[in-house]
Formats: sequence, C-alpha cells, structure tokens
Amino acid sequence: MRIPRDERFDEERRRWELRFCCEDCAYFHAPSGRCIHEFPNEEHRRGYYDAPGEWIVFCKDFDLV
Repeated sequence: MRIPRDERFDEERRRWELRFCCEDCAYFHAPSGRCIHEFPNEEHRRGYYDAPGEWIVFCKDFDLV
C-alpha cells in the first residue's frame, strides 16, 4: 500500500515508536538484508523512512517479531 507521506506521519512515527519496516518484520533476513518471501524491500527499509520522501509504503506481509 502506498499513501502520501506528511509531517503528521513522521511525528506519530516518533511519538508512538511505530514498527512497520523490514528490520522489525519476522520475514526479514538480516544477514542478506532481504525479505524471505523475496519481495522487493527497498521502500520498506528503515533507511527509506529516515530520509526525506513523499510516500509511505506498507508491506502486505509485515508480521511484527
């Protein structure tokens, strides 16, 4: 799912310590940096959200560790 990113999202992400990136997902293989389902994950990684951007991209298979 892709939705426009705004300041409110960034503020709530920090305030509520939201977890939605690959690094927090049960399907993330840390040594390779890849999704075990082989989904492309560049837009789901924490580094993508630490940089300025205009989209929020949520993974359909995210499962919190």
